[in-house]
Amino acid sequence: NIIISVGEQCLLGANAGLGIPIGDRCTVESGLYLTAGVKVRLLDQDGQTVATVKARDLAGQNDLLFRRNSLTGEIECLANKSAVALNDELHANN
Repeated sequence: NIIISVGEQCLLGANAGLGIPIGDRCTVESGLYLTAGVKVRLLDQDGQTVATVKARDLAGQNDLLFRRNSLTGEIECLANKSAVALNDELHANN
């Protein structure tokens, strides 16, 4: 049994869902539901496919960006290079 957890400084887009735990500083695109058995294309910094793995193989790893390719519909994963910073004024009343 795996506990589904979200690491620190992660961003889950609207209507996104998780079936695996994700590490720190990960981003999941809006509308993307990431289940354990879904196949994910790993991309290098040039956007070239390095490997194809099941999402469960990426469970708990840090600094990942998950997105769906708008042309092929395939789920892709690459290094998340952008830091997410929340607007302090917007969240001042939490």
